[in-house]
Amino acid sequence: MSAVPDVMTLREAASYLRIHWRTLADWAREGRVPVSRLGRAYRFRKVTLDQWLEDGGTDFEALVDEGLAAVTNERMAAGGKTIPLSEVKARLGL
Repeated sequence: MSAVPDVMTLREAASYLRIHWRTLADWAREGRVPVSRLGRAYRFRKVTLDQWLEDGGTDFEALVDEGLAAVTNERMAAGGKTIPLSEVKARLGL
């Protein structure tokens, strides 16, 4: 089995959680799972998902991932330019 990335796309996170990606997209849109947005794309941190699962999964009130939210705000302030994932990871200390 390959290593699980520290920051995952919607489909990677759905695979990690072993649920359909559309279900995860619905949960993200409804605020039922901790998620951040980079532009129009969802991003999920492995450590945040692991904690969410330990806290009861969908019964847990999802929290905004402050680290990814800060990077998203910087990106928007920079005119929406794309920030490479490696730079996002570096800023989050991953």
